[in-house]
Amino acid sequence: MILEIMNTVQIRQELHRYIDKGDERFLRLVHAIATNYESDEDYTLPGSPMDEETYKTRIRNAKERVKAGYYTTQEDIEKEMEQW
Repeated sequence: MILEIMNTVQIRQELHRYIDKGDERFLRLVHAIATNYESDEDYTLPGSPMDEETYKTRIRNAKERVKAGYYTTQEDIEKEMEQW
């Protein structure tokens, strides 16, 4: 099997063909994907969007907490779940 590597123009043309043939459900799915792609929102919950530096800082802080022993093991979670 030979894999064809498509350039941007070819991808656009193929997507246009799919859109032209698509039913309402397909069009709504493509529209939702495109709308979400254009959005600058970061859907981390809770809170507001993070910039790259905030993200990296949070990762560093989390690693430090783990090294200091501030974490919950799978076994701890399972024991807690038994109490639910």
